[in-house]
Formats: sequence, structure tokens, C-alpha cells
Amino acid sequence: MKKVLFGILLILLLILTTGYFYVPQFAFQKITYYEPFTFERVLNDTVWMNEYQIKGFEKPEDFGFTNVEEVNFNSALDDLRLSAWYLPSPRATDSTIFLIHGRTSNRLKTLKYLEIIKSAGIDTLYNIFIADMRNSGKSETALTYMGYKFAEDIAGGLEFLTGQKAQNHFILYGFSMGAMATYTFLERKELEASKYDIQKIIVDSPLSDVTAILKAGSDKLGLPDFIYQTTYEEFDNAINGYADKLKMGTLLKNNDIPILLIQSNHDQTTPAAHTKEQLKLLAGKNITSWFVDSASHVKVYTHPDYKETYKSKVIDFIKSDELAE
Repeated sequence: MKKVLFGILLILLLILTTGYFYVPQFAFQKITYYEPFTFERVLNDTVWMNEYQIKGFEKPEDFGFTNVEEVNFNSALDDLRLSAWYLPSPRATDSTIFLIHGRTSNRLKTLKYLEIIKSAGIDTLYNIFIADMRNSGKSETALTYMGYKFAEDIAGGLEFLTGQKAQNHFILYGFSMGAMATYTFLERKELEASKYDIQKIIVDSPLSDVTAILKAGSDKLGLPDFIYQTTYEEFDNAINGYADKLKMGTLLKNNDIPILLIQSNHDQTTPAAHTKEQLKLLAGKNITSWFVDSASHVKVYTHPDYKETYKSKVIDFIKSDELAE
């Protein structure tokens, strides 16, 4: 009997030890890795076509843009090769709107917003830059770390625009994790955001608190606290101790750039409650927020109840003060 009990205890110890080492690794991979969302993966799958709400509009030309450049550039720090569309304005300008997609996405998903830009004549005031961040579209495969590495891609895009396209003024337009990447870019000193003239920022369905998102995901999976903590520490180590800073309230505390924030209270992917908690920490900052009640994640613009208001708010925000000359 003692041998049997010893054997059972040994098996239990083995299971616990294996779980301690391998479950955090599995959870860490779920946080950091997702299969690249290439053009082919989206365009050959009606489910993703519907999710991206492309509806037959698969390239800038479908929105009336006749001068479209396919360009390549490098991310900051690790030199990863990235791809983008550059849509030069018919009128010479040194101002560019930079569209930044989110996780499990690529530049195809942001195409629909060209409708706003074209209909309001914003394309005569700004050039448009629509990039594939790492692990997306035609860009190289790499881990994104919840927007931490996307921030380096933003820096690389701005370096390309200033150096290769002689651009001097910018509006950043980030969606979901692209919003977190935008905040992170502004605060990470080594990315030198201060050397660029970022005039305005628009964020749609923003990821506002990475820690809260990760904890909620862990709780949903029913992971024990020690598993979550071990996973979180590994994530933190991978991004140089930056995990606790990946919160809108922390990253924007030194920011004075005007921001238009749009989100749905019904958003199940990046909960509005997280954003509202972070906004409390940014009282007095130049942030205009608009929360709606019925739309899903990154679907405020295409919701019939909000589409026209969305367009008006974005157009008015971009055109206010006539920043582009």
C-alpha cells in the first residue's frame, strides 16, 4: 500500500511540476503568437472577408485613389521588413495620415476608412499611409507583444515617411491594438517620438489596459493565479519590464497631443470599462471621447446607427484648426 501511495504522490508531483513549467509556456504563446493574417488568408476566406467588412473593396483604387504606391520600409530597432500603401495627395503636401491596424488584422481591414477620407476631400490635404504591421499582410512574420513591437513599426514608418517622402506633419489613426501601439510609441524614449510632429491622434476601439485584458483572459480560462503570474512575468521579461506600463493612463500621462477616442460600450474584445477607468487618470488632457451603445469591436463606423456621426466626428477633428497647409 505504501508503494501505491508513493506512486500516486509521485505522479501528482510530476503533473504539478509539468503544469508549472508547460502551462505558463502555453499561455505565454497564446499571448504573444497568432498565425499571420496574410492577404491570401483574408481574401480567400468569406468569413474573414465579412469580418474585415471589405465587401468587394479590396484595394485603394476601389475607393477612387488612382495614384497608389506599394512601398517597403523597415521597423525601428530590429529592421524587420514591412509593407504599405502610400497614397500621395493630388496637391503637394508634407502632411500624412498613418492608419495603424490591430491584432489579427492587416491593412485590408482599414481600407473602409478611405471612404471618409475621399468623401470629405481629406486626400487633398494629406497623403495617406496604410501599413501592414509585423505578422500581418505582406510584412514579415514576428511576435507583436500586445502592441509593444507594433510601436517600433510605427517608428519605422515615420522614419520612412520623413526620409523617403519628405513628410513633416502626421496624424496617427490607430485601431484596437494599433491604439495601444500608438500610445506605446509616444512614451518609449528609444523610439524618439518627440522628433516627429504628431499633430493629432484618432483611436477606434482602443486596447487601453493590457494587464486587465490578460488577467480577464486568464480568469476566463480558469487558470490558477500562480500560472497567470508566471506567464505575466515571462511576458514582462520579454518586453524589457514594460508590461505594467501598457496602460493608456500611464502611457499618455505626458501627452498633450489632441486625441479623438471612439469606442462601443458593447465592445467585448477591448472593453469600454477599461478605457473609462484609464480616462479617469487623464482628466484635463485634450481627449475627446465618444462612446456608443450597440456596435461590436471596430465596427462603430459600419454600424448604420452611427456611420454618419462617425464620419462627421472624424472629418471635423481632422480638419479643425487647418493643421495641414
